[in-house]
Amino acid sequence: MPPEPHRNYGRRLTFYHPNANVTGAAIQLELRLNRPGEDRYDCFFLEMARQKTPRGAGGHPAATFDWAAKVTVKLDFTDICEFLRVLEGKTEQAGGPRGIYHEAGAANTLIGLRHSAEPPGYALDISRKEKVGEVVFKGHILLTEAEGLGLRCVFQSALFYLVFHGSLGGERDGAASNGLT
Repeated sequence: MPPEPHRNYGRRLTFYHPNANVTGAAIQLELRLNRPGEDRYDCFFLEMARQKTPRGAGGHPAATFDWAAKVTVKLDFTDICEFLRVLEGKTEQAGGPRGIYHEAGAANTLIGLRHSAEPPGYALDISRKEKVGEVVFKGHILLTEAEGLGLRCVFQSALFYLVFHGSLGGERDGAASNGLT
């Protein structure tokens, strides 16, 4: 059965991929840009949730996903560039053979994006475990070639804004302090 189409809820791009075995997943991407005066860095938030119910279960016409037990990862400029290397066919696996490694607080996260020949598409895997060794999340989604193309365009377009949005028109104070007039 083909995957459900992506959905854009407000500022999020969402892909749902349920299956009959209830082993599917969904992802949401949201571009987060600093507001004037904020000092956190610009990024994408990537959320992944595992499938909770099959299609048509419990009176629901569509499968449901466990967003309460989701995993969230921050993707910065370098992470997006690693994803683009895969989506543009320059490498098979983002971040090398092990994937992209993130360490935050008491947990370590591995993010893997790789090209898949069979079935064709892009496999995205996220695994998070506590530093003491217990796996707290493991998820997988296979994006179609078409979804990969769209995601590549979104990431390519967003790179400029991740770096330079604070120097764009409308923020004269920020522009002046950056030497831009």
